[in-house]
Amino acid sequence: MSSLVQLKRSVEAKPRRVYFVSLGCPKNQVDTEVMLGVVGQGGHELVDDPEDADTLVVNTCGFIEEAKEESIDAILELAQAKAEGAAAGRSQQLVVTGCLSQRYSEELAVEMPEVDHFLGSADMQGLARVLQGTAPRLAVSELDRRSYLYDHTTARQVTGRRHSAYVKIGEGCDRPCAFCIIPKLRGPQRSRAVESLVHEVEQLVAGGTREVCLVTQDLTTYGTDLPDRPTLERLLDALVQVDGLEWIRLHYAFPTTVTDGLIQQIASEPRIATYLDVPIQHVDTQVLKRMRRGYTEKVVRGMIDRLRAAPGHIFIRTTLLVGHPGETDEAFGRLRELVAEGAIDHLGVFPWSREEGTVSALQPGRVDEEVARARQAEIMALQESLREAEHARWLGRELMVMVDGESDESEFLLDARHEGQAPQIDGKVILTDGAAAPGELRRAWVTQTSAFDLVATLDPLQVVDP
Repeated sequence: MSSLVQLKRSVEAKPRRVYFVSLGCPKNQVDTEVMLGVVGQGGHELVDDPEDADTLVVNTCGFIEEAKEESIDAILELAQAKAEGAAAGRSQQLVVTGCLSQRYSEELAVEMPEVDHFLGSADMQGLARVLQGTAPRLAVSELDRRSYLYDHTTARQVTGRRHSAYVKIGEGCDRPCAFCIIPKLRGPQRSRAVESLVHEVEQLVAGGTREVCLVTQDLTTYGTDLPDRPTLERLLDALVQVDGLEWIRLHYAFPTTVTDGLIQQIASEPRIATYLDVPIQHVDTQVLKRMRRGYTEKVVRGMIDRLRAAPGHIFIRTTLLVGHPGETDEAFGRLRELVAEGAIDHLGVFPWSREEGTVSALQPGRVDEEVARARQAEIMALQESLREAEHARWLGRELMVMVDGESDESEFLLDARHEGQAPQIDGKVILTDGAAAPGELRRAWVTQTSAFDLVATLDPLQVVDP
């Protein structure tokens, strides 16, 4: 081997300093944490400033138009940082990974010559070759049932507050929803084994985690692709046995597969948070048919009624899609009527965007973009007024909250959440007094309310009768 080749390999093997930008959903967050594990396992260093890095990584989202625009802006921002670094004599490489590069890798490679490497949505481990200097510029894998899926043996570095973590129980989706590009970005459904998930949660709890948020594209079809066909209920039965775990939170159920058994588990098992994230998208039967969701208004209302009939209160989070092709004024009115009934605790509303490669993109009867955004604003304003009125009735109420730590608003306040609030999604409970460690469960009493956040005290003597 020549001395020149030896020198080159020595330079390539040198530990890298890596800067990350992570965009998109909690599933993307887990992917980023797996890539952070690759960084640590390879002996590389994570840095908080792009000027200190020699490798810049952006994990993109490509789900809807706004997410794509945010991803493009992030790439361009890091490309500018790379150019400024080059002008200052720094040598940096720019890596784009995730859903956007999975979807548009060849187009991006042509239009963005400043990007050195492209990885796809299943290529987290491919970052190792990039950091070693042995990866091709385009290293986006084809998505199939053999695509990468992390497990309990995977090095992963959880970001944020350690006491709460997302756990991805599967990847991909087999549903044919007309508006959704996820199956083409993430591949078919691939579930993890129950044993692997239990091991991962045990490892997280040993490291200080007290809440796990289970996430995948469709929780309620978990296990249907595995030989022994475990169910979500069976998985939950195993996870509630993990000592030290306080809350298990469920994200992304599907309306037709929310069983009575699952509802009973949520209502009766103390370690399962009384919370269900179940995107319904719409309530009008004809719009749902256009969306290819496979259910009707009767199914939506029946599911909500069954959740509301359960003992206690199960908090419902959902998302709605307005402006889908075929959504008439009458259909929108039915959706508004459902929200006005006040059964939904937490709500996100998104206007439809035309995504190439989806069935919806080819459907007639499109709704004007301004009309769709007006419908979005109307629903959100209605929901805000409903939640403000509902929260006003919480004054003086006693809550069990999980402390998240020092508040972003003031070092003299603590942020916390009650059982019906997912981290960084559903608002928070601001504690005005007392001391408590992150992850600790404490009793609190509500002293002020708004549509989104609650203010509470840890001292019941401070409570004034409303």
